[in-house]
Amino acid sequence: MSLLERYRLRDPGVPLPRVVAYDFCWYGIRTFFTLLYGMRVSGREHIPPRGGVLVVGNHQTNFDPPLMAVGSRRHFHFVAKVPLFTNPVFGWVIRTFNAIPIDQSKPDASSIKTTIEHLRAGRMVLIYPEGSRTHDGAMNPFKSGAALLIRRAKVPVLPMAIEGAYDAWPRGAAPKWRGHIRIRFGPVVPYDELAAAGAAGMLDLLKSRIDAMRLELRHEIRVASRGRYPAPGPGDYACDDPILARIRQPDPDA
Repeated sequence: MSLLERYRLRDPGVPLPRVVAYDFCWYGIRTFFTLLYGMRVSGREHIPPRGGVLVVGNHQTNFDPPLMAVGSRRHFHFVAKVPLFTNPVFGWVIRTFNAIPIDQSKPDASSIKTTIEHLRAGRMVLIYPEGSRTHDGAMNPFKSGAALLIRRAKVPVLPMAIEGAYDAWPRGAAPKWRGHIRIRFGPVVPYDELAAAGAAGMLDLLKSRIDAMRLELRHEIRVASRGRYPAPGPGDYACDDPILARIRQPDPDA
């Protein structure tokens, strides 16, 4: 296999100029987050070198898509809500960098079909099953649409967790230009294992693994920062912890 063929495996079937543009921005974004937020990535050995993979992650801020993208040398495609495409310039930019529009106001069969086409073309697609950013740092329940996509796509799933991004840019506030951000990939979950768990079971399985990684990263940040980050709060609890249910405020998006 030639070097060019190996390079094209980062995003098979995508026009070469777009692959090159993605990589050019990849280095700039990684440098930005490393210098400002001490970004660290672990678990890269779990990323399959080729083939369609659905990446499932938690969602903390608007930083997440570029942050998670620089965690992998394989290129990500993203499922993004339709309002982000309203501005023609911004819409063109995010389409160029592999965003797939989804209408969250209704069942969007077109988006699911497009996502499956990307997966069957051997690409990696990132989704956020919570549906929107956390409003307090803790994870939200996963929406059923993610299970529908997994069952139709029949591809392996790569769990991915991010922590520290919420504290760097809390929802409804301005970004803080300092902090500690960590990203972790977990072992791939084969489709057969997810299918055996059923629709609700597969979401519970993925949610628990991602939340466990997120809490590990939260502990690591606290150790590395000698307790300065992250601030104590709802993010210290697992999504299904009864204590979280008692202390968290109603989700405005629920």
